[in-house]
Amino acid sequence: MSEVATARSRDLYREDPWTWARAQAAAMKRLDIKAIDWDNVIEEIEDVAGRDEAAWVSDCKNVISHLLKIEYSGAVDTVDHWRKEILTWRLEMLAKLYGSPGMKGSLSELLDRAWRLGRADAVQELAEHAKPDDWASEKKILRELRERLPAERYYSLVEIVGYDPFDKGSEPEPDVWPASVARRLNEKLGRGYPVRRRAPERESGHSR
Repeated sequence: MSEVATARSRDLYREDPWTWARAQAAAMKRLDIKAIDWDNVIEEIEDVAGRDEAAWVSDCKNVISHLLKIEYSGAVDTVDHWRKEILTWRLEMLAKLYGSPGMKGSLSELLDRAWRLGRADAVQELAEHAKPDDWASEKKILRELRERLPAERYYSLVEIVGYDPFDKGSEPEPDVWPASVARRLNEKLGRGYPVRRRAPERESGHSR
């Protein structure tokens, strides 16, 4: 692609991405290599993977936040609501992995990212649930929660998503919880969930 054509394509990419995309698709279909705006095409392809990862991490972050809130909150009236939302997000996570199974190879990294975000979210929401009287009280509560909630992930992948993503055909089960969360649900809701011992982590390091 000439410098003039390259500049024109980049302008089109910024000003009318729909038309740019149609033009690039047409160039690829006719195998017109010189007409392809490679820099922006590569960026768009990378963005597809990034969007899929971000969507999975967002759902996972929400699950982790709710698990921590169930375990560390003294509230009763919101526990069942949190439990139901977790079940919904787990199905969303399943759908995202079903559509992009290649992400399974990056789950350990994505889970670590989701843990940091979910923990921060849980700290903030637990502090709000405590209904501090003023900023000084809220600051004290936030500090105490940051000390109490684990900085490193101690729920396994299976305990978070509710199934083994590497077991083909498996899907989330409503009674799969971290042992500490299952005990809390049983205590608050009388659900009678089994308190499972954690299965050994996979040697490949996928699970945790």
